[in-house]
Amino acid sequence: MDAFTSRVRRTIGIDGLISTIMGAFITVWPEKSASFVAGMIGFAFLAIGVSKLLVSLRDTDQGKSNRIIGIIMSILYMVAGLFIFLDIETATLSLLVVVGILTGLTWAIEGIVQMTIINRWGSNRVWTFISALISLLAGVTLVFSPLFGGLFLWEFFGIMLLVVGIVKLVHVATVR
Repeated sequence: MDAFTSRVRRTIGIDGLISTIMGAFITVWPEKSASFVAGMIGFAFLAIGVSKLLVSLRDTDQGKSNRIIGIIMSILYMVAGLFIFLDIETATLSLLVVVGILTGLTWAIEGIVQMTIINRWGSNRVWTFISALISLLAGVTLVFSPLFGGLFLWEFFGIMLLVVGIVKLVHVATVR
């Protein structure tokens, strides 16, 4: 086996292992894994806020108004990060609701767009209509029940990561 093939195989194996572990974690402990992700977002906000604050305080070349805006933005980032850590449960629920709403809006808009262009496609209008209807209904359902939808999507994401990871690990183990 040449070096390139070996590296590709190793990369697929590492990807499969990480996907399997993350998928199992999300599937077995959906609340804890979502809280972990919310915590990572909180940590990122804190880190961004601190780095923006340091840049704003150290950089004397920028104008006074830019420094003030930079300081205000850094404080907002740090406050957002602190709020996440102060109430991680609410932050987790908010994360799931945002995921549900954004996914629902995306699917609903996709369904509407498909419905509007259905007459431009000469053949297969039935399948385009069915696809558009499913996207629209799924999107509206998620928008009206974003927490349930977000939790369902989180679980589905975990299951898919688990399946993809296992398939990649089997692939690496069987292909030489």
